[in-house]
Amino acid sequence: MRIDCQCGSKALVSRSECDDDSTTSLFCSCSKPECGHSFILSFGFKHTLSRPQDCNTEARLGASVKGTRVYCSCGERAHINKTNNLSTNVADVYCSCPSCGHRFVMFRAFSHTLSPSALTTEALTMAIIRSVTPSVRRSLQQQLSLF
Repeated sequence: MRIDCQCGSKALVSRSECDDDSTTSLFCSCSKPECGHSFILSFGFKHTLSRPQDCNTEARLGASVKGTRVYCSCGERAHINKTNNLSTNVADVYCSCPSCGHRFVMFRAFSHTLSPSALTTEALTMAIIRSVTPSVRRSLQQQLSLF
């Protein structure tokens, strides 16, 4: 699973802690030395899309995160099929278990900053602008020309 810092660089997960049965906190830090941002992401089970093949109604459905891996309730490692970024801080992560066929959605949300980025506002803005698509850049340029 790839996690990005607010500057656009890859973030590394140093450890994970289980908050409860369905939510895990991931302790992350930016891989870019000039940035140095460290933060916590919450990652947890949201809902089931399709039940496992051999599931009875009493079976506990869910998923968990251990380190940077997503596991199905059957204990097998799940595959991440798609990530739907709802905003810069929140995403739905669509997963499936190759073993039992369980398809489910996990949520990933920015929780809070442990230490802020050392980059200036200008450097962060430029990093964000470089990370968006050309059409979004053109739209930004048009909006900024109004000032």
